[in-house]
Amino acid sequence: MDSEQLSSEMIMEIMSRASLKTFDIMRCINKELNALTYESYLLDLHKKRNKIVSGFLVQYRKSGWMHVKEFAPSPESNNIDLGFLPYNARILATSEQGLMVFKNPDLKDYKKDLYHVCKPATKQVLTLPRPKEKHTYAKFAIVVMILKPLHYKIIRFSECPDLRRGRKFYTTYHCDIFDSVTWKWRSLKHVTLAEDVFLIINQQPVTKSGSIYMLLTNNNILKFDAYSEKWKVFSSPIPYDESRTSVELVKYGGRLGLACKPPNTNGCWEIRVLTNDGLWDFVAVAKCESKREELKALYDLDTSVMVDIETLLFYRFNQQGNNMIHKVVLNGWPCEIFSFRSDFEPMDLK
Repeated sequence: MDSEQLSSEMIMEIMSRASLKTFDIMRCINKELNALTYESYLLDLHKKRNKIVSGFLVQYRKSGWMHVKEFAPSPESNNIDLGFLPYNARILATSEQGLMVFKNPDLKDYKKDLYHVCKPATKQVLTLPRPKEKHTYAKFAIVVMILKPLHYKIIRFSECPDLRRGRKFYTTYHCDIFDSVTWKWRSLKHVTLAEDVFLIINQQPVTKSGSIYMLLTNNNILKFDAYSEKWKVFSSPIPYDESRTSVELVKYGGRLGLACKPPNTNGCWEIRVLTNDGLWDFVAVAKCESKREELKALYDLDTSVMVDIETLLFYRFNQQGNNMIHKVVLNGWPCEIFSFRSDFEPMDLK
């Protein structure tokens, strides 16, 4: 019996009882099952039946330097306690498989940092080798290559002095990769961007199918493939215009998406997704209730996540309107937000 012979109710019942690993495998079977895994009803039911943690790790500064951390759960999600982390830990990256990378000052030498990979839901922590600290880091990402046995890569982009070629200057980033198989850091060739074009620091990368996508200050997108370890820059559908825009890279139904709030639109965010043909299709509009609200992520196919000062807001957007379904009051104004999803099964981190 194949999926076409099963009723949609029966398929959802089976999927709602699957482990997180099996749930993700189902996304790869066909387009229909993949679309189902992003339906809000199935996501909420799957979380309840499997004790899945889903939401956002929120980080903000206190007294100018200390990074305070808390977990903001999505609707129907379990909670997790981050009290096991060092008080001065700074979150650097997260994965959809429940892993997190963080750093904290070395107590033996406060000029240096210690780097760790951990699974917050099980409070497992493993210290990583220290990478070279020649440059100021700009962006981290973690990509899970294989779940069993676990294989992941951590990618670090660091700022370098501008590169000069003839009369032109180029923005350059040093790229280091940590591979959990070799348990070593290694350096790749520099990433070279056009003059006065930079990675946007306060936005987290979007990871999809082993590739990392990062928004640039000219609204173009930098793609880094963790398998081939090659990078390229491609255009977004939003032309650069300083007077125009708020732009955010998002994930929509497992696809790379771009959310844009043009001026004079009464707080509407236009959402487009990148197709296999390299085109950007318009798919939805997510509305804000206040001009202060900024879209930070899409939780599922019809739920946006907004930040309003010290509050995380979940809005259900559809043809009937825009309704707030969940609100999390934070302990401060967030400076960084990381999407997070995990089960409570222990993992062999090395």
